[in-house]
Amino acid sequence: MALHRSILNDIEANLPTMEIDEIKKRLEPLMKGCRIESPIFDPGTFVYRARRITPSFSKQIGIDRSSLIYPPKEVAALGRMNRPGESVFYGSMHKESVFFEVQGFQPGDKLVLTFWKTNEKMFVNNIGYTEPVFQQLGAKRPVPQWNPQSLAPRSNKETIALAELPPEVVQTALSQDDNREIREAFSEYFMREVSPQENYRYKLTTAIGELHLGTITIRDQQTQFAGVLYPSTRMWANGDNLALLPWFVDTHLEFRKALHVRIDSRTGDSISITYLDSAKRFDSQGTLVWLGAPSHWTVQPGQKAKFTAVAGVDGDGDYQMRTDGNPYHWMTVDSDTGEPIEAR
Repeated sequence: MALHRSILNDIEANLPTMEIDEIKKRLEPLMKGCRIESPIFDPGTFVYRARRITPSFSKQIGIDRSSLIYPPKEVAALGRMNRPGESVFYGSMHKESVFFEVQGFQPGDKLVLTFWKTNEKMFVNNIGYTEPVFQQLGAKRPVPQWNPQSLAPRSNKETIALAELPPEVVQTALSQDDNREIREAFSEYFMREVSPQENYRYKLTTAIGELHLGTITIRDQQTQFAGVLYPSTRMWANGDNLALLPWFVDTHLEFRKALHVRIDSRTGDSISITYLDSAKRFDSQGTLVWLGAPSHWTVQPGQKAKFTAVAGVDGDGDYQMRTDGNPYHWMTVDSDTGEPIEAR
């Protein structure tokens, strides 16, 4: 452990003058033989993303799909999982997480919250899911376990290796303790909060992140990691973030809907919001078509409706939270015919 820490400490001390490729070269030997358990998400998984409304991003100008996903290369700044000039889609696995991830928001700020659905299996690696990180961030949940022994029958999660290793490397593979210590060290440095004044620290997180990407072998078939899953620092590790690569977003991420949201207030770990508008499609020019109001049910004169709270998310991935922390959504049907009444 001391050796791993000394390498990382030395890199961190010299970060202002080091390049990402140089950092990766020094860290790569630590990854040999390292095995990581990671979830595999089936098609139909929902992903959430939010963007603050600004003079250059607004409903008045018109919002298209390209402005809702990852930034174009020419404006992409160094980030936790991307180099300058490289595009990455930063999203969340939970709707509530996106509000905490918007930096420096103030009451009255307005956002566009978008809902996305995968149409293919999503293989992601993960960083940050260790006991020390969860304790440091003050998580209220246990560290997720993705090893096969902890999974139910027919689970959609598997153990996947970082890469297929040649026999001579396997023979010198790391011990279980070394594997754990390296994962804890990488997770600690990757999950550190980075202030705008010290943006250069993202060089280390990007290097660590890139070492967790690449080709993987699943059941004798090769595929690519779609990105990296990591706990949300701004939600005290109680939410999960995703950094997805453009190839997966462009091919396997489908738009479901957008909500225009106003931030009303924040008290501790609670954020109060108001939904102002909604959109579920793009017009022929590729611009979001706003409905002029939040989604709602319209009941015709003389019609009776039955509303039922159903566990889980709705067809677009939207939901509310019960007091026990589980999601639910409303299902509405005509009381006489039993036919569903769709929200508009």
